[in-house]
Amino acid sequence: MQSQDSKQAKPCIMPMTRSYPPVFCIAAFFAACPAVAQEEVDPRVPYFSGNIISRLGYNGDYDAEEPRNEADDLFVQIIASPVLNFSDRFRFISELRVETVAPASEDRAFEDQGLFARFLLAEYSLNDEFSVHAGKHTPSFALASLVTPGMYGNSYSKEIELIDRVGLGSAYTFGGNGDGEHTLSLNSFFEDTSVFSDSLGTNRGRNSIDDGGASNTEGLDSFTVSLEGLGMDRLPGLTYKLGYIYQRRGVDGVADENGISASVLQSFETRGGTDWTLIGEIAAFDNFDGTADEIIYASGAVVYRTGPWTAVLSGTARPRWLSGGGRFDDYTAQTSIEYNFGKGISLAVAHEFSRDENVNNRRIGLRLSKVIELGE
Repeated sequence: MQSQDSKQAKPCIMPMTRSYPPVFCIAAFFAACPAVAQEEVDPRVPYFSGNIISRLGYNGDYDAEEPRNEADDLFVQIIASPVLNFSDRFRFISELRVETVAPASEDRAFEDQGLFARFLLAEYSLNDEFSVHAGKHTPSFALASLVTPGMYGNSYSKEIELIDRVGLGSAYTFGGNGDGEHTLSLNSFFEDTSVFSDSLGTNRGRNSIDDGGASNTEGLDSFTVSLEGLGMDRLPGLTYKLGYIYQRRGVDGVADENGISASVLQSFETRGGTDWTLIGEIAAFDNFDGTADEIIYASGAVVYRTGPWTAVLSGTARPRWLSGGGRFDDYTAQTSIEYNFGKGISLAVAHEFSRDENVNNRRIGLRLSKVIELGE
């Protein structure tokens, strides 16, 4: 139980200079101004939480319009997400991965696998409403890639996840009394060019500022603002998320990127132990990735769960208007079925049809997964 006692808040005066992007100033304001609740001592601290996911997987590409895209790929994936809790309010969040770091160009088995860090993040909760964080993480923007199940459920929508970013952020949660819980998140960031952008084992290559790309500036001049909510009595089972993104162009860019997203997840619980979930999202970008192109990601999914079974039908349309003329009408559609054996063990099978830069491809996949909870 966290203490409700708090110290008297003091007026906050913060210099606003041109060296700070606006969103960083807001995040720092959130960090400095709210009253800080007194913290109770947990006799367990420090302690670990989080989980480890181990997978044995197979991808089989077939019936490709370009034969070089056809390959059988057998691999392992390990996602370790330990959280080191120093207290009830201060924690270090990490995510380490072992997985393939290069696309398959021919048949392979347990090749091209590397170890790298997805998250290395310190987070401090000032009280029950405010938290601040700093480090390598994925700034909050869109939702579909995070909540759509199935092994190919986020094939295209994950492209707009802000992976390998370093920066600062804050989150403010408000609501209650049947009005739901709403979280406003603010982040300033840049693309990771440190040694942590590389991998051990198979080398995926360290990022460099000379590589260009959106937010590859080594300065906190890119930012996101998002608002997410759930638990509203008037809209039971509904989760929403709205996001805005600005990414400064890199050395090879021609313009700064701007984008917006709107996401909705609606769950329906039925009698007999079954439930349905509907997911919809649209994200639109101008000057995508520092180019002069415009692109839209429109994602949707239907998820059906009954007992140990989960079935998913999902897809993403990805039209892209090229600055030099022409257009890519790309999309992906997946169907998947997963069976949960209990004790963290599950088996899934999926099929995907995709169109990438107007080239068609099909693949099937299998995943045998085991989840181990830490700190239990």
